[in-house]
Amino acid sequence: MIDIKNVSKSFGTKKAVDDIRFQVPSGSITGFIGPNGAGKTTTIHMMTGALGIDQGEILLNGIDIAKDPIQAKREFGLVPDSPDLFLRLSAREYINFMADIYQIDQSLRNQRIGQLAKDFQIESDLDQPLSSFSHGMRQKAIIIGALVCDPNIWILDEPMTGLDPESAFLLKEKMKEHAQKG
Repeated sequence: MIDIKNVSKSFGTKKAVDDIRFQVPSGSITGFIGPNGAGKTTTIHMMTGALGIDQGEILLNGIDIAKDPIQAKREFGLVPDSPDLFLRLSAREYINFMADIYQIDQSLRNQRIGQLAKDFQIESDLDQPLSSFSHGMRQKAIIIGALVCDPNIWILDEPMTGLDPESAFLLKEKMKEHAQKG
């Protein structure tokens, strides 16, 4: 469950997020909809601990992101709005890096990487540097990096951007499966 309690964030005199509050129960899929500048990405950055909170509280499965950031970060997997991260790494190195952070057992990780790479059709590209990938291919690698960890909470910031229709459908199906697990 994600619990946002009276959260605000300002940048100088501009109030990017103003006293928002909502809950996302376990097993639900929730999206933020609004115009550019509405505070969607700022809220996601606060949920992940990438930005501090000026006021309020964010709990991820009961863990306060501000008070216990390491434990809270173990609760979620993140697909950021830009897949242009760690471009010097190969897709496999990036995915293994994510699995290392979450301390995923080597045999389980290899099994998950193999299946996800097959599902997203990047098996033959796993050892290529992310810098050589198209935007959509990078997005697939970043998604696999999040899913290989099997997090309790998925935080996806515009995950469909650049994905081919088949991969977008596959991601939607995986989201449904995850939501059903609760």
